[in-house]
Amino acid sequence: MNRNLVKKIIAKSKKYIYGELLGEHNSKQIGDGYDFAKIRPYEYGENIRRVDPFATAKTGEIYLRNFYESKEVNVEVIALMSGSLFFGTKVLKQEVVAEVISAIGLGTIKNSDSFTLSLFSNRLIERTKTTKKESGVISAVEKALHVEVLHESIDYDKLNDYALNKIKKRSYLFIVGDFLETPNLKAISKKHEVVLVRVRDRFELNPSDIGEISIVDPISEQKSEIIFSKSSIQKYKKELKRADLKFASYLKECGVRLIEWKD
Repeated sequence: MNRNLVKKIIAKSKKYIYGELLGEHNSKQIGDGYDFAKIRPYEYGENIRRVDPFATAKTGEIYLRNFYESKEVNVEVIALMSGSLFFGTKVLKQEVVAEVISAIGLGTIKNSDSFTLSLFSNRLIERTKTTKKESGVISAVEKALHVEVLHESIDYDKLNDYALNKIKKRSYLFIVGDFLETPNLKAISKKHEVVLVRVRDRFELNPSDIGEISIVDPISEQKSEIIFSKSSIQKYKKELKRADLKFASYLKECGVRLIEWKD
């Protein structure tokens, strides 16, 4: 394990999260939090410490200040560790996935919420212990970088079952991957607040005219010859745009948000 790479990812994430990646989470329930909700008349037996002296002096009656109750959020990240992550013109997409995990994890503990990571392919590879500590996030990043992704494929039916039946508590569920296929999210999005984080390499978005090359599929190991010409690239971009619009429409139908994360 490259410790310097882990340190670099964590340091980069710390700069990012102070821009409030996740934001603050407040419930709609009135309680003893810190975010002001409203002023209302005092009722017998209520906490006298919430008396608003200005409203009370002005009306001659006792008024209380109410606040939104602080609500701890359960943040779950499922990283899809497919063989297609073993690709990258600048850095491997697997490293970019680790960056996403780091940013979400550090943003979560910054809000004093709980963070858990699941590494998933056609099975559950590993699930970390729930944490509110930076050391737990660092450990999660290390685990994501350590997985051998070559030959791994994603079973979306098993992913669906895992998110519905193994993650018991309603959560902010971040599913991270390159999503070369469309997952079934309708049932998951009814139980959890789902956000997809799609990781892409710059070459996948804007391939260059490099002629004919040999490639090996990192999942099936099949070899093929591909020609990157101006005409084929133009056709690819057109099909990519059409696929992205269809994907965005499906996510909107499911009530799922999408974050595009590029290296």
